[in-house]
Amino acid sequence: MNLRNTREIKDFASRRLEESASQKQIVTIYIGLALGLTALVTVLNHVLGLQIDNFGGLSNLGKRTMLSSIQSMLPLAQSILAMCLDVGYVAAMLRIARGMYTSPQTLRLGFGRFWVLMRCAIFKGLIFTGVMIGSMYLGIVIFLMTPLADPVEEIVTPLISQMTLLDSAVMIDDATYAQLVQAMLPCFAFGGVVLVILGGPIFYSFRMVNYVIIDKPAMGALMALRESKKMMRGHRLQLLKLDVSLWWYYLASAGALLVCYGDVLLPMLGVELPVPETVAFFGFYLLYMAASFCVHYFLRNKAEVSYALAYDAVKPEEKQSGGVVLGNIFQM
Repeated sequence: MNLRNTREIKDFASRRLEESASQKQIVTIYIGLALGLTALVTVLNHVLGLQIDNFGGLSNLGKRTMLSSIQSMLPLAQSILAMCLDVGYVAAMLRIARGMYTSPQTLRLGFGRFWVLMRCAIFKGLIFTGVMIGSMYLGIVIFLMTPLADPVEEIVTPLISQMTLLDSAVMIDDATYAQLVQAMLPCFAFGGVVLVILGGPIFYSFRMVNYVIIDKPAMGALMALRESKKMMRGHRLQLLKLDVSLWWYYLASAGALLVCYGDVLLPMLGVELPVPETVAFFGFYLLYMAASFCVHYFLRNKAEVSYALAYDAVKPEEKQSGGVVLGNIFQM
């Protein structure tokens, strides 16, 4: 399989999916679990918010703190469970891409790789945080070297002159703050461009980490990151080309996400909703879940099998023996 030929990859992915008797069952169970998890967290978050509002006064401070802590931990728990579930789904699509038997049991694989996945997520988070900080710093430096920084200087200079040795606090009114944010927009744009230039190659270097973890269960997190980086050397632009060729999947996913925020976007466009805010929120959320289910059921399998074929195209040639993708019957 040649990664340069995106049409060949997608056509082969379509044939593999036609040959698989379980692909629809797997994606149905996967998206059902994923959306069910998302809905559960959303409802719990709403209920906890109502409970926090009901516990007023100093006597209920401890209860509010406990509920707020639980509420803040829900997105983290959701992201961890979704990460494990997603890896299991990717493993199923990898088996389909290889023409192998697979079943919904494969969705459990990510939970068996929990600690490796967590360490990989932490390492990648640290790397991308460093890249973001460095990008913003370089963006600020570039911004300050251009005439675009003059409006910021005109706003900030009078504020600095108000500072004294005894009182370094500066009060900024809403109008001045709005002007400062608007003047800083080019700075944010420079930072974003630098982030794409520096972070893009790093992002693509780690695109195969999950496949490496699936294929090589004995490999640790750092080794998986190194293996992915080594594997993607010279292939990052080719994978970007495959991403672009799958525009229909990403466009549909973005459309489903926009539906989720319909209760916020429509008022911004001047459209008043004739229902209470809570009803509008859950109404658009249900529409989002339906749209997301359709995107996954009809489109995502082909995209993920295409990526699995891309992984097989760039990974080093080796004899497959053992491993979960070849796996034992309980993980198929």
